[in-house]
Amino acid sequence: MKQIFHDNEAVATSVGFILTFSITVITFLLVMNASYNMMDQAEQTVMREEFEIHGNNIALQLTEMETLVNSSTTAGGEVDEIRYEMLLPLKVANEYYSVEFSNSEKEMIFESHGRDETRVKIPYEARNIQVMNTTISSASVEHAMIYNSTSDMIEIH
Repeated sequence: MKQIFHDNEAVATSVGFILTFSITVITFLLVMNASYNMMDQAEQTVMREEFEIHGNNIALQLTEMETLVNSSTTAGGEVDEIRYEMLLPLKVANEYYSVEFSNSEKEMIFESHGRDETRVKIPYEARNIQVMNTTISSASVEHAMIYNSTSDMIEIH
C-alpha cells in the first residue's frame, strides 16, 4: 500500500497547469495593453492631422480677410464688416477640442483636453490687422471670424 502523504506524482500536472495558465493570462494582458497603446497613438496622430487641416483653412481665411481689407482701402474704399463662418467639426476622433488664437505669437493652438500629445500650433499671417486673443471650444457649434472696422481687428466668436 502507498503512503498518501509522501505521494508527489500529481503535483507536476497541477503546477504545470497553473504556470501555463498564468503565463497565458499575462501574455494576453500584455498584448491587449500594447494594442490599446497603439490605438491611442493612432487616435492622437489623427487628431493632430485634422487640427493641421482645419488650422490651415482658418489661416487661409484670415489671410483672405486681410487681403480684402487691404485691397479695399488701397483702392480708396471702406470695409465696415467682413464675416466668415468657420466650419469646424464638433468632435475630432470623438473628442471635443479647443482653439486658442494668440495675436502676439501669430499662431493658433489646437488641443484636446489639455493633452500635450494632441497640441498643434498653426502660424498665420496678418500684418496690418490684429486678431483678437481668444479661445473657442468646439462644443459651441457655430464659430465666426468678423472683421470690425472700428477696432481694425478680427474678432473670433
